Amino acid sequence: MAVKLLVFGLPGSGKSTIARHITIYLKDRNWESIHFSDHVILNEMFHADSEGKLFRPTDHGGFDVLDFIVFDLALRMLEQEVNQHLLSAKQEEIVLIEFARNDYLRAFQQFSDTFLQDAHFLHLDVEIETCKRRIHERTAHPSTKDDFFVSEYIFNTYYNKDDGQEIPQILERNYRIDKQRIKVIKNNGSFDDIVEEINEFVARIGEFENLQGS
Repeated sequence: MAVKLLVFGLPGSGKSTIARHITIYLKDRNWESIHFSDHVILNEMFHADSEGKLFRPTDHGGFDVLDFIVFDLALRMLEQEVNQHLLSAKQEEIVLIEFARNDYLRAFQQFSDTFLQDAHFLHLDVEIETCKRRIHERTAHPSTKDDFFVSEYIFNTYYNKDDGQEIPQILERNYRIDKQRIKVIKNNGSFDDIVEEINEFVARIGEFENLQGS
């Protein structure tokens, strides 16, 4: 059956870049992938918030979240979308599930236990200032639909912490997730610095050989 891979970290941590790389990596091995992102859901909620109670617009066509409960709602909706897809997903497929949060214990609580039990987890541990710099660069020179703006306000009020170092303990203690299905990667440098770690983890997920590290 298809495999779920949760990819998470602060905005600017490199989630979408890595998701695109995984898609290419899998294609070379006759696997497929599909990408789900909670930002798509949040963006739809923003446009539906005609009274501006939950969101407000920002520069560069972005938005700020004013009521943080929407972060919880978005993850619940994300699970529903993924589960709907899994009903017809191919066996040799990885379902990439991307989101950013400041409290992963709370984030995981928004998913059902059954949704998490057979999933794999990839957390990108990146310094906040590095994330801000990357967002500034991608906003100035966007090249993909994922190069969206994230304001200083939301970093200061919500993304002002990242408990990523506790991810393995949270998943093992609360959900009995095998540590072999959990990967934490520091991504403060270039993509080339981490590509082999990613390839090895994905190869283990798909149970195929990591051919020449490609």
